[in-house]
Parts: sequence; C-alpha cells; structure tokens
Amino acid sequence: MRMLIMSDEEDVEDEDQYPWDDVDSARKNTRLQRGHPIAEGHAAYLAAAKPCPQCQASAGRLSWFYFESPAETWEHLCGRAGWMTVCDQCHRQVDFFLEVLS
Repeated sequence: MRMLIMSDEEDVEDEDQYPWDDVDSARKNTRLQRGHPIAEGHAAYLAAAKPCPQCQASAGRLSWFYFESPAETWEHLCGRAGWMTVCDQCHRQVDFFLEVLS
C-alpha cells in the first residue's frame, strides 16, 4: 500500500510511512503510552535506530513512542504495532520497529 506523505517542501510518496493522523492519535493515546514506557523501546531498539536523515539528530534525541494502527486495520487483519521514532524538528517518521502484526 502506498501512502501520500505531505512535507513542507513537496508531496512525497513513501511506502514506509504511516498517515500522520494515525501517528498523532497513537502518540497522544495516554493509555497506550503508559503501557509502553520509553525505556522499553530504548532498551530493545536504540542500538539499531537511525538518526534523522534530514537534520542528523541522533536516535536518542528523537521522539520515541509506541505506535498502534487504528482499530479498522486490525479488523481487516492489517494492523501493526511497535516502536516509532519521529524527528519533531523535521516532521519526519524515522524508524518503525514492528512488534505486533495482525
């Protein structure tokens, strides 16, 4: 599935990105985030995480949170969940470490 990702510079198609509405929903879901402390994500994936490709901010300086795709994706057996890193400065999804797939 291809997703259209909007950037400040131009519209970019990228298969490795999730819709920002879904990302923001998961990020703001306090119950989901409480169940997945950032220390767990760091312990499991910090060594493999990449820096921001645009500003080169290190993985440790990026925002880490647990991502879970919307309910309808799980109903259609295409749900995903795992750790995501985002560069807030550049508004880029940098890494997604898949942990659960429906």
